[in-house]
Amino acid sequence: MTISEKVAYIQGLFDGLKLDTEKSGEARILSEVLDVLREVGQQLDSMDAVMDQFDEELDVLGDTVADLEEAVFDGEDEQDADFHNLDDGEEEDFFEIPCPTCGEDLVVDDEALAAGLVECSVCGGKFALSFDDEDAASDEDEEF
Repeated sequence: MTISEKVAYIQGLFDGLKLDTEKSGEARILSEVLDVLREVGQQLDSMDAVMDQFDEELDVLGDTVADLEEAVFDGEDEQDADFHNLDDGEEEDFFEIPCPTCGEDLVVDDEALAAGLVECSVCGGKFALSFDDEDAASDEDEEF
């Protein structure tokens, strides 16, 4: 039973007593208290309705955010798993470099960089990694 229903029940009991609010001070006070309780009950019912509406809107927003997260971060957990060495609990360093043959971005680890040879998983082409050009370019940049 809601508060408004309870107040209506008490109002019925009060009306059933047929108290004269003009002659009895106590009856007048009870009548005024019932009026206040009725207003409080209406306010609470109104607040409940607004809260229900907010709940529905929040559910819709939550669903929208979940859809956006799925669209933006789809598959990132799988990719993140590839970037971690789970055997020893430490993260490995990974680098993204373009394949000179097909242009596909490849992700290589520090071991492949140390070996100096990378095989493209897309086109199968093999190429050597050289850091001499980068070192020379950075040396040239430092001179200016």
